[in-house]
Amino acid sequence: MKGPMQASFFRAVWRSILLIAAALFLLGLRWILSTLCLRKETIDRALRRYLLRMWARFFARVAGIRVSVQGIPPSPPFFLVANHLSYLDMLVLNLLTGCLFVSRGDVQFWPVIGPIARSLHVVFVDRLRIRDTQRAGQEIADTLRKGDGIVIFPEGRISVGLEVAPFKSSLIEPAVALGLPIHCAALTYQTLEGMPPADQLVSWWRPEPFFYHLFRLLGYPGVRVTVRFADEPLSGDDRKDLAFRLHARVSEMYVKPVASPVPAVVRPPVPAEPA
Repeated sequence: MKGPMQASFFRAVWRSILLIAAALFLLGLRWILSTLCLRKETIDRALRRYLLRMWARFFARVAGIRVSVQGIPPSPPFFLVANHLSYLDMLVLNLLTGCLFVSRGDVQFWPVIGPIARSLHVVFVDRLRIRDTQRAGQEIADTLRKGDGIVIFPEGRISVGLEVAPFKSSLIEPAVALGLPIHCAALTYQTLEGMPPADQLVSWWRPEPFFYHLFRLLGYPGVRVTVRFADEPLSGDDRKDLAFRLHARVSEMYVKPVASPVPAVVRPPVPAEPA
């Protein structure tokens, strides 16, 4: 049995430099190509999808993220729900499907990542504000009408991974209104031998800065993630009932990793949604 593996400061620094350089390059490339295309929306959206997927592939390669898939990823346009364990979830699902995703509202103001996300039409939502949830729902519906695939995390926050938290139904409403079936996926992370367990290294549930968490993660060789897609999507006219059935399906597919003892999640709870 190998002893505990230590993070490498120099590995984290080198990877961070590569990722920042790639982010700036893609931002510049998007601006140049968008200008040449005279901002024609259909071309711009196709370009955005391509650059976002290119970024996801590069990030996964640099960070040592090894992805395995069970089932068949959906093709756009689609609406997909999944459990939420890490900010890596969005990157992994984009890598597999070319999707857009719904992100917490403050991400749009983060350095480097915020400008990239805004330029690529990521949907931001402040779940503490009901009106903003309604606005995000309209933006999700518009994204679907334009032929994109979109992913939401109905748990409303990142979890430790002990179980799949109950799903909030508010952001499922656009798919229900459009009569669009909803696909499911379940993600499970595993760290390499000698590394801290995934619930400590990959899941970002502790109240610590994002860049601190990411820098520590980049110091280790890499992680494995398994993504399981459901065989068939689910449909329904009642969003609350549909959210319950989607939660049951994702919980059934989710394989809980071997976890270390962890204290209760200290992030503030997501407020109850309106009826």
